[in-house]
Amino acid sequence: MWKIKTSLQIPRSHPATLSHKGKIYVFGGGGPNFLSLDSVEIYDPVSDAWSWGRPMPTQRSGAVAAIVNNRIYVIGGGYKKPDGKFKFLTTVEIYDPERDNWETGPDMLMPHDYPGVAVSGRHIYIMGGHHPDATEGGPSKDPGFSFCEVLDISKGRWAEIASLPVPRFALKGAVLDEKVIVTGGVAFTGKSLKEYDLIDIYNPSGNVWEKEDGLSLPWPAAGHGVCIHKGCLYIFGGYSTEGINARAARYNPLSKLWIPLPPIDKPRAAMGVVSISDREIYLIGGWEVDGRTVMDTVISYV
Repeated sequence: MWKIKTSLQIPRSHPATLSHKGKIYVFGGGGPNFLSLDSVEIYDPVSDAWSWGRPMPTQRSGAVAAIVNNRIYVIGGGYKKPDGKFKFLTTVEIYDPERDNWETGPDMLMPHDYPGVAVSGRHIYIMGGHHPDATEGGPSKDPGFSFCEVLDISKGRWAEIASLPVPRFALKGAVLDEKVIVTGGVAFTGKSLKEYDLIDIYNPSGNVWEKEDGLSLPWPAAGHGVCIHKGCLYIFGGYSTEGINARAARYNPLSKLWIPLPPIDKPRAAMGVVSISDREIYLIGGWEVDGRTVMDTVISYV
């Protein structure tokens, strides 16, 4: 069952989002006219209202967010420069939600824009994204990035790990059944853009990527929304060869089956997706079906 919630204060796609202590935090993203944002919005589901947080020191879209020890790490992303080229970032900025302030974190080894992210214990995994050399002409000729790295919070530094089997951007990471996974994504393969239905599993003990027989997304997807909710993997929307869609599905790792869910309100991609305390899933902003119009709408699934 889908419900309409109070809209964002600024329309945005490609935001970094997560939940903490029952609230949703939204960092940056791409606003109208593809302007990268530094603004921070905080949602209280009890009052169904948004408030402002302290802006990020760096404006950016395509960043990802991860929380460890009550500190929110906003990682990577990029912005469009006045000359039309893109600047992809190694930047890590750390937000303290209790004090509403920012500090600088350790830069990544490589720039990652629109990568996958996953947190396992005290480790933050960053996987793929736009290729660092694809700074002109947009993503249509972007071969994707396979480079992956991990931040060990206790050491405060990044280390390279095994590269993705298939380079790509607009992929999503998660931890399912205590395993770091990446889902979907897209890349230019020499003739055209190809969206993937891949699910890759990272094995840290062997530093290798593995596959599970028969495990893939129910449709090829990039810029889709993913979250873990009540132990299951949920996927929403995204774009593929048929365009931006409104599909939704749930994967149960016990039954190993995908179950279709009621479609979302309208086709949507490049949105934030957040589960709050296994009660509700929120879809936040994103692109409309034309792949250009930025949305401010917020809906929840119960």
